[in-house]
Parts: sequence; structure tokens; C-alpha cells
Amino acid sequence: MPFAQLSDKKLFYTWRPAKVGSKQAGTTILFIHGLGSSSSFYETVIPSLVEAGFGCLALDTHGCGLSKLTTRQQDPVSIARDAEQLLSTMAIDVRHTIVVGHSMGCMVASEMASHGSYAGVVLIGAINPGPKYRDAFEKRIMTVTANGMEPMADTIPTMATGSRSVSVHHAFIRALLLSQNPEGYVSLCNAIISATQPDYSAIKCPVLVVSGEEDKTASLDDSKEIITRLGTDPKRVQLEILKGVGHWHCIEAADEVAALLAKFEGDLP
Repeated sequence: MPFAQLSDKKLFYTWRPAKVGSKQAGTTILFIHGLGSSSSFYETVIPSLVEAGFGCLALDTHGCGLSKLTTRQQDPVSIARDAEQLLSTMAIDVRHTIVVGHSMGCMVASEMASHGSYAGVVLIGAINPGPKYRDAFEKRIMTVTANGMEPMADTIPTMATGSRSVSVHHAFIRALLLSQNPEGYVSLCNAIISATQPDYSAIKCPVLVVSGEEDKTASLDDSKEIITRLGTDPKRVQLEILKGVGHWHCIEAADEVAALLAKFEGDLP
């Protein structure tokens, strides 16, 4: 299995090169997952994007999935630096890279785009950090510390999905949650609690914001607030709302998300 040694961290990643001869060859999509997830979250959309001509790079962030926890202190900025180092290690040009984040991963993607010359950024189910999340994630920390990941796996798959979700979606989400190291999960809960808002106004590349109509974790209001803070030309910011979808967009509406990513036009050199 592919691992990248980044300073004191050894991170698992998957790399799928673009289909040879495709018109989008040379453009990379970097996928950053959210809390309780892993690179596998994006396996529902990657195959069609490879067929469409994109190279696809997805990683298990530090302490998640197959990437072991080596330090409990992390935040969106440190995760962004890990992702940037991975791109550098693989000699991938950021100017030809679109960064996709989901949930907490949107904080990371926004941090990267705020100071890097990326072709574009896609925010799926974006959490806009602030005090309103403290109580919910402090409760998660207490629950996971006392009982491990099973309580999360027993509740989140049905509570955090929308009316279009089916049992196979719930089973996939449950498997993602049970695969997490509890200490890694707690570390990211603390990262969300302590996170500050990225400098949205510094993001100048095209932005696509994708929101689930029935998302109870990251509301449509969060997405709209982020859009107002972006400070970019409105023509360069798109908002797409997925009907009947909750917080696990790439599982609940894989085909729709893949289609949105495939047609998203970044600012490529």
C-alpha cells in the first residue's frame, strides 16, 4: 500500500492517474476528507473522474483511516501543510490542482487555497468554524473517550443523512466510522473546536460550494456565510444544493457530486 513519509507522519494515500489521451489530462483533483472518514469516502466519485480525464489523489489525514496517529495536537493548518507536502513529494503542480474538501476538510481546503496558487477549490458540506460547534463536539469527545467509536457508528449514519439515503449508504458510513482510531477522532474533534476561520477573502481561484438540502451538520446558512466572506468575483463562486441529501454527499449522491466536479472549471494556466 502507498504511504508517504512526511516528517514524523506516515500518511496513506491513493493515486489514480488520468485516463491516457483524455482532454483533462494534466489536471489533478486532491481530495481531503472530513471527521470520521477516510480517503475511501471519495471512492464513489473517483473512477468516473479518472475516466473524465482527471488525476485523482486522496489521502487519509493524520490519525484517520490507515494513517496512524503520532501526535494529538493538530489543526486545519497542520493538515493543510501535510497535504501540501504530499503534493510536493509527488511533484504535482498546484497550478494544475483542484482541491476538494468535505466537512472539516473544507477548512483545510480553504486554508490551502487562501495562500496557494491552486486552479480551484470545491467545498462540500462546509463547516464554518465557530463557537456554535463547541458543545456538540465536546459531547462527542466524552462519548468516544468513554466508549470508543461504536456509539458514533450507531447514530451518525442515520442521523446525519437525508431522506434519499438508503441502508447501503448507512452501512458504508458505519464502516468508515468503525475504522477510525478513537484517539485520532478525538484529536480532530478538538481541532474543530479550536479552529479559527480561514482567510476566505484571500481565496482568488474559482470556488464551488456544494450543500445538502437536509444537512443538519453543516447547514446551508454556513455555506452562504462562507460565500459572503469569500470576497471574490461572484461569477467565480458557484453554489449547488443537493435535494434530499444530508451531510455525506459523496455517499448519498455520488453521481451528482461526480458530475459537478467533472464540469467545474478551475482557473488553469
